[in-house]
Amino acid sequence: MKKILITSVCLIGFIFCGEKTSDFSVKGMMCSGGCVKKINRAMDSIEGIKSREVNFEKEMMTVIYDDELVNDKIIITALEKNNYSCSLKEAPKEKTKKESPVKLFFKNLFN
Repeated sequence: MKKILITSVCLIGFIFCGEKTSDFSVKGMMCSGGCVKKINRAMDSIEGIKSREVNFEKEMMTVIYDDELVNDKIIITALEKNNYSCSLKEAPKEKTKKESPVKLFFKNLFN
């Protein structure tokens, strides 16, 4: 019984964790080499960031992250600590996924 309960709790946590994508406007980059590397290092130091792409020419950064571990404010603060001005360009978009049969089962079970 304990194994079933633990497995169910872990499965529910896995099903409901979200992946989000946010676009940020980044001001203060002076070059496409060192500044981009510095921003990438700052993003790599944050647990929960799955990928990031910095575009020097457009002064923009796109980040895909686990919203259970990190949020937009944490990302913005990390860049501001590195002397860049950063703001959210648009609201986070949830990655659309087809609902799994297990998720549908739990959804129907509790509704």
